[in-house]
Amino acid sequence: MKALQLEKPEHWRQIDIAEPNRPRAGEALVRVQRIGICGTDIEIIQGDYGRSPPGDDYLILGHEALGRVLEAPSGSELRAGDLVVPMVRHPDPVPCPNCAVGEWDMCRNGLYTEHGIKERDGFAAERYRLEPEFAVGVDPPLGRHLIHQDAQGVQITHRLDRDHPGTPQPVRHQVPRGGEQEGPG
Repeated sequence: MKALQLEKPEHWRQIDIAEPNRPRAGEALVRVQRIGICGTDIEIIQGDYGRSPPGDDYLILGHEALGRVLEAPSGSELRAGDLVVPMVRHPDPVPCPNCAVGEWDMCRNGLYTEHGIKERDGFAAERYRLEPEFAVGVDPPLGRHLIHQDAQGVQITHRLDRDHPGTPQPVRHQVPRGGEQEGPG
């Protein structure tokens, strides 16, 4: 399976990685439809910050994604075919008072992890596994237009089947200040 790997600052490349491990109890298998690469990813590529998962020498990039559920665990609200956006941040294992009540974006001790940023591989791969509580369902009409706009209004987005089927390869699009999208949608 193809993925975008950051091995060291300024050195990222497409690699082949193993399929996601067999699911742990309750995990869904998700196929990436689109990834976004924003200013945070550029800073990670430049070496300003970012940390690979413990025991790994590299980090799979991508913390903004739209995916389609391939396999949903029984008993969850997810169904095969659902569009989802994965949550980037996961609470710390300690947890701090904020993480304990589901507000891990306000983590007080900094022991949280983040996909594609801090100690968790990102979503710039063909498929990934995720616990349903970290997946946000997306209505299909919205999924066609889902794009992230950063502070400068620049967005790099990707459609998996554009140039290299199954390969995350970002394509740059400008998002004008009026909120109207240029480029594919």
